Amino acid sequence: MKEGESRATRVSAKEVKSESEKGEVTMQDEGEAGDALVAVESMAPTQIDVRMDVTLLHCQGCLLPLKPPVFKCDAVGHVVCYYCRAGHRVVCSRANTHCGQLDKVVGAAKVPCPYKAFGCERYVVFHEAADHQRVCQCAPCTCPESACTFVGSRAMLVDHFATHHQRPAVTVRYGRSWSLSFSLSHSWHLLVGEEDRSVFLVSLCPLGAGTAVSLMCIRPDSEAETGPWFWCKLSIERRGGDKDYDLVLMTSAVISNALSTGAPPLCQGMFLVVPQELLSGDTLTLTVRIDLTPPAVVAPKSTTTPQARAPRRMQ
Repeated sequence: MKEGESRATRVSAKEVKSESEKGEVTMQDEGEAGDALVAVESMAPTQIDVRMDVTLLHCQGCLLPLKPPVFKCDAVGHVVCYYCRAGHRVVCSRANTHCGQLDKVVGAAKVPCPYKAFGCERYVVFHEAADHQRVCQCAPCTCPESACTFVGSRAMLVDHFATHHQRPAVTVRYGRSWSLSFSLSHSWHLLVGEEDRSVFLVSLCPLGAGTAVSLMCIRPDSEAETGPWFWCKLSIERRGGDKDYDLVLMTSAVISNALSTGAPPLCQGMFLVVPQELLSGDTLTLTVRIDLTPPAVVAPKSTTTPQARAPRRMQ
């Protein structure tokens, strides 16, 4: 009899192991089965992925994501946020019951970033997802080239420009002047800041007999408000004799554009007008300097287009 009991116990232990491999545990009370259960429980995951109706994580008063502290009304049992506890829905009374356990649930319920498809691997607390989305580095942008259907993160846009439009982005360091050549046959060119991988868009468009040049940073509006901020200097200089040279110069705060709804207007914001005589055939050779600036120096929200400085000739 004891031998039979021993065999039954061993079989139970095997069954427990088999069930644990499926993610299910069968409770046993004796012998080796109990020891197996302890081992299984020690290997249980500390986090699990679940699916649920997202409305369960919303306040039934204001319909916004629930944030701790969470309350329940005494009349019908609606779950509401702190701001809606004083009264919600015409038929319901004040919500006086604080749900401490539900506080823990809504404070720990995490979801993938909405921009997971564009490279963000973060999981964020559900009621903080909208805030994260506004500043996510993987927020999608479009390609400024007409008829191009690309949508992706800024890093993906850099690769897209190099692969599909055969125009690799030029990497620049802040605080230094760079002599760069741009083909006038293309309206858009990309620069990338070496220090933080910020992406800048250079636009070229005909303006009378010359060409207008502007520079903007591709990033979400929320990031433009919180920084970093940039200042740019665009210039072209052509020397003639010992004292004779032509110079066009513009310094300006760098405006921002998320490129979320398509290409921006050509030469948006401040722009430099380059006369025809300073062009070299189909190529514009431009000196570009981008500086990081303290918050008090620049107001990056402005997108007005004041009159561009005219070229001057110095003797």
